Amino acid sequence: MAHAIQVDLHLDTPTQIFKKKIGLDSLRGLEAGLPQLKAGGTNIAMMVLWPPLKSDHLKRTMDLLRVMEKEIQRLDEVVLIHNPDEARNAVKGSKIGIMLSLEGAHGLGHENWKQVLEILHKKGLSAIGITWSFSNRFAGSSADEGGGLTQVGFELVRECFRRGIIMDVSHASRETTLQICSQSPVPVIASHSDAYSIKAHHRNLRDEEIRCIAETGGVIGLNFHAPFIGKDADIKLVADHADYISKIGGHRSVALGSDFDGFIKKPRGLEDAGKLKALWDELRSRGWSKEQIKGIQGENFLRAWKKVLDGSEDKKKF
Repeated sequence: MAHAIQVDLHLDTPTQIFKKKIGLDSLRGLEAGLPQLKAGGTNIAMMVLWPPLKSDHLKRTMDLLRVMEKEIQRLDEVVLIHNPDEARNAVKGSKIGIMLSLEGAHGLGHENWKQVLEILHKKGLSAIGITWSFSNRFAGSSADEGGGLTQVGFELVRECFRRGIIMDVSHASRETTLQICSQSPVPVIASHSDAYSIKAHHRNLRDEEIRCIAETGGVIGLNFHAPFIGKDADIKLVADHADYISKIGGHRSVALGSDFDGFIKKPRGLEDAGKLKALWDELRSRGWSKEQIKGIQGENFLRAWKKVLDGSEDKKKF
């Protein structure tokens, strides 16, 4: 029987592997290691290269890349993937497909960022979050109420469109998000964000941002960090965010971006990646159809990813 595609768009597991000096297959110390991913059915994992503010940004990016390259080479159960066809083939082969994303364009360094982007793309980078929790030379962050894209930020977005790299606006300021989405010729994602109308937090998306992302054909990955979800965060409240995003942007705009291994405060019932089946059960109880749940599990994202890759060579100018 064919396995359903299940994608998590944001896992900070590389940071935990790096800091704790453990493996992706470790039985302890991870929320989204191989044991948890298998138990919860996640078979496509977006592994994040995240350089903290107080680090040598470029060096940490490359350190985390090497960590993931080592794990992919070491483990027969995982494979690096570059497109939706490879994702489906990985799942058919009972492997976990690994995608690579950069969280924060500050991780590209400064002077030679285009060359670094080229290197990362050749190494398998599929997505880039333009900011993290502080504004950088490319764009404003929601955390410090930054502005929109800078001139070099527009250059970065154009480079990503040209290369077929997914633009991720989680952490970006409202102005940056709307600038990118309103002009994007291909789908844009927010890999790990929730709905501002349910929980008023700067990391969550306002209705106009949800609509703008949805209109590109993009998706929004539900984030499991309790402060973004709301008071007494549990599975039901996570499902409320899913319901709300689907109401504003349509069911095809909803995806999963848990933020496991990202030092998050977990909602009750979703303590690690092995518990995800409970979320699907909750959505079924609310009337989500089989196709709608397959969408949030991964089909919505794979559709968007294909359009990013198909549109990378033939598109209007940004």
